[in-house]
Amino acid sequence: MLVFKEGGLNVIDLFSGAGGLSVGLAAAGWQIALAVENNRYACATYRHNHPHTPILEQDICSVDFAPWRGNVDLVAGGPPCQPFSVAGHQRASADERDCVPHFIHVVATVQPKAFLMENVAGLATLRNKVYLHTIIKDFQDLGYVVTYAVLDAAHYGVPQYRRRLIIVGMREAVFIFPAPTHGPGTHQPLVTARTALANVPPSTPNQAIVTYAKKPVLRPSPYAGMLVNGGGRPINLDEPCQTIPASAGGNRTPIVDQTGIFAAYHQYLLAGGKPKQGVVQGVRRLTVHEAARLQDFPSDYTFIGPTSAQYRQIGNAVPSGLAQAVGAQLMLALSEPQRYQHQRTKPPLEQLAML
Repeated sequence: MLVFKEGGLNVIDLFSGAGGLSVGLAAAGWQIALAVENNRYACATYRHNHPHTPILEQDICSVDFAPWRGNVDLVAGGPPCQPFSVAGHQRASADERDCVPHFIHVVATVQPKAFLMENVAGLATLRNKVYLHTIIKDFQDLGYVVTYAVLDAAHYGVPQYRRRLIIVGMREAVFIFPAPTHGPGTHQPLVTARTALANVPPSTPNQAIVTYAKKPVLRPSPYAGMLVNGGGRPINLDEPCQTIPASAGGNRTPIVDQTGIFAAYHQYLLAGGKPKQGVVQGVRRLTVHEAARLQDFPSDYTFIGPTSAQYRQIGNAVPSGLAQAVGAQLMLALSEPQRYQHQRTKPPLEQLAML
């Protein structure tokens, strides 16, 4: 049964996961008409936090989107990013997990006024540029004017460095990406991890221990290199957090060091000190609620499923602050075209974002 929300523009959220994109779009004024996700724990999380939005727990290939044709203003979503992630094999269209063609098919079927596709920045690298241009051409053949940019969520008030490729298509106008609101050249500083982690609701501690690396890899910063075993590195609390991976939960979970133990240890090693062994005392790994805060989820957002599944939902999510910034610009373009057209005299952000 179709459910069209009154009083606003409708959006379908594909590959919705736990709902980070929906949170941001809703904050920007969009009405979430439908979500689609095939992971049962992510669906349970979405249902709990978005009780008034229908969600289909299905693979999008099994969903008939034809009834939605002409009734949706925006199709949005982030197809699985493993085919393009620098952490993977970057096989792009040769990877069986590539769901971009399915996203394009839904857009072709629904024919919304606009679409918003989110993915990892790796899709815009030289290695994947040919495939990216193929994607853009497919959207153009559907009648959309397509623009794209690599945006860092930290520049939109999210307390985490997270670079994402955003591809937007509109029927007539050229989309102008929102200018950064935080950081250099703006009136607001970047939101630090220390600020974001203040007053986070208590949750079950992460039990993964932190142990010194037997053969540490030194870099100029104590927050890079490898001072401990596993992929989780210490967080520089005075900057936005590093990107939280979907594999967080174990020893790939970022580390909270409130007293500067790693900064001191880094200096000790640079001075020729012998590597330490055993458990690092006085530090800990991010809890689920802390990871969610750094991904810009609301404080009362509830995650459902085993702990590992909760971390995965958080790591896979679109930061809601980034989604809200892009969603608000899209809302302006579709609902107030005259105001939006005025912004087209500004330099296109994608020229800045791709540097």
